[in-house]
Amino acid sequence: MNVAAAAADIGSMIVAAWLVRPAARRTGLGIWHPAIVWLALEIVFFGAGAAILAVTEDRSGPAIYVAAAILAFGLSVAIGDRVARARSTPSAPELILEGRPDGDRVAADSYRPLAVVGLVVIGLAALVPTLLEVGIPFLAGDITGARTEVGGLDLQLLRVALPAAVVVAVVRAVRAADHRSRVIATLAVVLAVVGELALASRYLSAELAAAILLGLGLARHPVPGRVLALVGAMAAVLFVGVGILRAYDQAAGRELTFALERTVNRIVLIQPRTLDALQRAIPPDQPFFDGLTWIRRIAPWFGRDDVPNLGYWIYPRLFPDQATPGYAAPGLLGEAWANLGWFGLAIFAALGLLVERLGALIAMRRRATVDVAAGAVLVLFVARTHAVGLDGLIVLVALLAVWRIAAGPLDGLARDVGLVLRWRS
Repeated sequence: MNVAAAAADIGSMIVAAWLVRPAARRTGLGIWHPAIVWLALEIVFFGAGAAILAVTEDRSGPAIYVAAAILAFGLSVAIGDRVARARSTPSAPELILEGRPDGDRVAADSYRPLAVVGLVVIGLAALVPTLLEVGIPFLAGDITGARTEVGGLDLQLLRVALPAAVVVAVVRAVRAADHRSRVIATLAVVLAVVGELALASRYLSAELAAAILLGLGLARHPVPGRVLALVGAMAAVLFVGVGILRAYDQAAGRELTFALERTVNRIVLIQPRTLDALQRAIPPDQPFFDGLTWIRRIAPWFGRDDVPNLGYWIYPRLFPDQATPGYAAPGLLGEAWANLGWFGLAIFAALGLLVERLGALIAMRRRATVDVAAGAVLVLFVARTHAVGLDGLIVLVALLAVWRIAAGPLDGLARDVGLVLRWRS
């Protein structure tokens, strides 16, 4: 039992929450600020489990590293906020809290519906070859095996385009408040849920629900309790239900108990256990990879031909008795340790600065529906770095940039990005 490590972990969460509050207040984003959302997911997926491991299994490594990373992130957000307050132009606070004046921008609902729908269709088309080979996961005899095959680059465009399109439909329905818009939004949500059930993907379902909530929050639309409960229930049913279906041979006869155990393990404990496994293996059994896991295809150019995919490499250490190969997402925290050890904390200091600037940009562009959708999905992907690695994040952000360019008029986006990068907002 290591109570000190658990206390440090919990204390870092409290301090970091206090550090990022001024940035959330300055931008008017509140709980929808990307720093708040990132911190919340890190606490759920890393912080709580790391504290539990420290107390119950005397594994202090994950708790201490998570605490240090969260503190580095919080301090950087606070520093970025202080710089912004000192350097902002006189009109910046108004731009952040109110957005661009109507005379300096196109109509809030100006977007390209054919592009929004077309990108979803292209994303679906990219999956067709894989689905023809392995079948639709939900209908396959081996759901887990089929789902494993549907998860590479061919899925990433749909992963961006589908939630973004749904957020556009939902936000437009809320703003327009007419029957036609509501029917379109309802149809979009239903089709998206059915599609993700067909893919037997829990994380896609959770991402869809989170994107809808973030979109409503960024659009300044109060989320009614019944809507919050409905979206939460939808996410829970999809996440738990798909988990049972993918391992029904283990769940048969004890579905509820299995669902509870599996859900707690997959949400609270799996990420800190993965980090612990990496810390136990690196550097005792394997030297640090010095950043090469992010460019492992060309690692031999740097004299290293032993650079693996971390998720597949660490999986047998997590489940030594399991014969079937699997993947354990190390997330950005795991990648930071595996590549740089304690020096990897610099990544979270840099991330804090980037997230603070992202919050300023999103706050300036909350009127256009496509900007709200792009902002919601971007916040989601940044917050998902508890499981998404650096390479994956870069791919998703690049695809989201393509989506935003195609989905609607840019409306001074380059100008606003320039202000943000110069810390003038």
